[in-house]
Amino acid sequence: MTLSAGDVHVWWQTTDDVGERAIGQAVALLSPDEHARYMRFMFDRDRRTFALAHALLRTTLSRYAAIDPAAWEFREAKGGKPFALLPAGAPRLSFNLSHTDGLVACALADGLHVGVDVESLTREASDEVAERCFAPRELEVRRTLATEADRTRRFFELWTLKEAYVKAIGAGLAHPLDTIAFTPDQVPEAIGFDAPAGVDASGWQFALFQPTDRHVLAVAVERTGGRAGAITLKP
Repeated sequence: MTLSAGDVHVWWQTTDDVGERAIGQAVALLSPDEHARYMRFMFDRDRRTFALAHALLRTTLSRYAAIDPAAWEFREAKGGKPFALLPAGAPRLSFNLSHTDGLVACALADGLHVGVDVESLTREASDEVAERCFAPRELEVRRTLATEADRTRRFFELWTLKEAYVKAIGAGLAHPLDTIAFTPDQVPEAIGFDAPAGVDASGWQFALFQPTDRHVLAVAVERTGGRAGAITLKP
């Protein structure tokens, strides 16, 4: 496949119904380091999710570059964000990976800073976490929502958008999340973004998706140099 400049492709897979043969094939793609991390998980469900997430990353990258999925090598940049070692002549691919209960996802871009986060809507939405991590305007809007289901959905919409952003910049959760504010109600035209001090909000694009009836997925991509593009959920 090809990836146009400025575009982001998001590949995803549900994990609940994956059979043992597919799990074995996923484990076989892992590097020795990844396999060691896989073995350190205490619970089988967590091991399965880890293997499927990293196999999805490898097979997705191989859709865009003529490299065997098992042959990809990765390193970590400052801050811990992974990147792929690309041979000469390979497309300039950047990526981000996320997983939650029942879903794994990988976002791929043409060298742009990109982040993806997925969460299960069946998890508990913590008011304590919201008070600590959401901006005052986000908290105010969330309190006005009529039902608990709406408040839960808004919690995970905001949380995934924030995580996608901090993953895109390689900062992780050390970044103060209450300095970032989103207005998901503007979907699909645009998601309102109040950037932290010193960040140009116009240089960022965000998207929210619901790939299944119980998952929400957010993508953040830095639009350096005005490189407009589309964020597309695949397949």
